[in-house]
Amino acid sequence: MNDRLSLERQKLLSAWHRYVGRPSSPPVETTVNREVAASWARSALTVSPERVSAPVLSERDVRHAWEDSALEYGVRGLRPELRRLAEEADLIVAVGNADGTLLWTEGSERMTHLARTVNFVPGGQWGEGTVGTNALALALRTRQPVRVFSAEHYVQTVHDWVCYSSPIRDPGTGALLGVLDISTTWEHSTPLGLTSARHYAAQIEQAIQGRQAPPAGLSLRVCGAPLVTFGGRQVHLTPRQHELLCVLAMHPGGLTLDALHAHVYGDQPITLSTLKSEVSTLRTLLGGHIASRPYRLSVPVQLDALRIEELLLAGRVSAAADLYDGPLLPHSASPLLSYWRDYLDGAVREAVCRLGDPDLLWRYASRFDDPGCLEVLERLLPEGDHRGPVVRARRAALDASF
Repeated sequence: MNDRLSLERQKLLSAWHRYVGRPSSPPVETTVNREVAASWARSALTVSPERVSAPVLSERDVRHAWEDSALEYGVRGLRPELRRLAEEADLIVAVGNADGTLLWTEGSERMTHLARTVNFVPGGQWGEGTVGTNALALALRTRQPVRVFSAEHYVQTVHDWVCYSSPIRDPGTGALLGVLDISTTWEHSTPLGLTSARHYAAQIEQAIQGRQAPPAGLSLRVCGAPLVTFGGRQVHLTPRQHELLCVLAMHPGGLTLDALHAHVYGDQPITLSTLKSEVSTLRTLLGGHIASRPYRLSVPVQLDALRIEELLLAGRVSAAADLYDGPLLPHSASPLLSYWRDYLDGAVREAVCRLGDPDLLWRYASRFDDPGCLEVLERLLPEGDHRGPVVRARRAALDASF
């Protein structure tokens, strides 16, 4: 096992040294995956690979932020189990907010000591713009569980680490709350690391959900990575089933079979009998809660796309932007969903730019490479703001890529 890990580490170290020596050349993606390669390119604009540690916020500010957060409630009942896990497996567990600032850590004696040397402590700012490629930053950007091993980290001081991170969401709205990270040194890397991060992030979400009203009916997230929950349990659907469900959720009054066909398939040569079969399968997965004549969902449904529009219309731009994870079902060719994809993407972007809030623009621009938003942000940032060089460098890089 360690021989394999050692070989993997040596390959990554070689790729990292080649890249640091020639950052204008992309890493070899057979050695470094696409997400890490893209993160290295962004990191090279603003972060020195020789950086020793992360910047740290004041202890008082972090303590108040932690105590006031839903994350603290979600972790509260898990602390004994996480403490035992950290001690027995010789690792450190951390919870950070949606900006990548650590709010809480628990670790073994060895890992706690190592963590202090790089400011992997409450208040440590582990966003990509401050310390480069790391698992917390990638999990927050991609909204997916991520492993970052050894020299996949952009900053050399954590090349001895392996980190597993999983995003934490609000169970009611789907909005990103933060991230859970499990880290240790590279020789203790295990396939169970990412599974554990996913597991404990889900446990935190369930605990938060327990404090809120119980889930009612169907919840559908289609902006970004799709997720469907029914009665609080995740339902695994095909891309076509996601499309059907989304179209039905957008029409609570129901649709005729012909209208449903037009919205989902457009001019594609798909028969009505095929559509009926698709609806029948989806009805079974949802416990029979799709009525016919007209076709409609017969259970309360929450759809993130409609909620985002509702928040924008109410002037709650920050909440809408935080809920928007990315384009609506980006691979769908459905005429209706293609329209909604373009509409929501443009509406969120314009609302964020028009609001003129530098902090909101910074959060948005950290997730989406948008030259227009970066231009607005650069104008709004006061002279001497530490984010200015990052914004200018990213603008230059995006301009050069077009």
